[in-house]
Amino acid sequence: MNFGLQGKVALITGGAGGIGSAAARMFAQQGVAVALFDRDGEGAEHVASGLRGEGASALGGAMDVRDFDAFALAVERTEREFDGIDFVVSVAGGGTRQTLSTLSIDDWHAVVDLNLTGPFNAIKSAAPALRRRGGGAIVTVGSLAGLRMSMNNGVSYTAAKAGVLGLTRHAAYELGRDNIRVNAVLPGPVLTPQMKAKISAETLERVPRELPLGRWVQPEEVAAPILFFCSAMSNACTGTHVIIDSGLHVGATGPRDEYDRTRDRT
Repeated sequence: MNFGLQGKVALITGGAGGIGSAAARMFAQQGVAVALFDRDGEGAEHVASGLRGEGASALGGAMDVRDFDAFALAVERTEREFDGIDFVVSVAGGGTRQTLSTLSIDDWHAVVDLNLTGPFNAIKSAAPALRRRGGGAIVTVGSLAGLRMSMNNGVSYTAAKAGVLGLTRHAAYELGRDNIRVNAVLPGPVLTPQMKAKISAETLERVPRELPLGRWVQPEEVAAPILFFCSAMSNACTGTHVIIDSGLHVGATGPRDEYDRTRDRT
């Protein structure tokens, strides 16, 4: 499907990870030049190199999204290399499993800065570049934890991801008259390489049984609505979000086979 994005430019953070690299590939397939940044600069460049090998325009580099000045330099580099920026996708994020009783103040700030200050830095530093293009789109990868609580990470992650939705709404209001749309995608259980590396075999097998669709979300399925929010098909969408979670948000708390077993069937 052609989204009409040929010749556009996207800056993506978390470009070395599962969702970021999937988004980069999907954009590249649409003829979008991509600038990938990640704390793992070598990983970002590896993804960019692979895309260049397939004929795409891509660059990769190291950047800590918590550092506003570093973000501003990444925006400057992208504009210099590709003569502008049309889309900014904030994917970089992560958390810890600490509880209120074990979470230190430094740990709190580290997670909140990564997941909330990072997207703020993206919006603040990139908005002038999008304004120079006559408008554009900013998409932040939040989490289903923005609407409920995280069972995989701790209180700092839940709080930060809830903050992403407030940031999205307010930034959308302020930037709307500049023709800059700001939206968020909220993934649930995504089977990225990072997720596979940290979960047990039991969890890998159990999670799908608890989801209405009966399967993990794939990174490409998060990349698709990101592409939608950057395309003309979402021209009237701003300050909103879409959930991608195989139905986890509907509230089921047990395996589907148990649900079926305890229901009368006629």
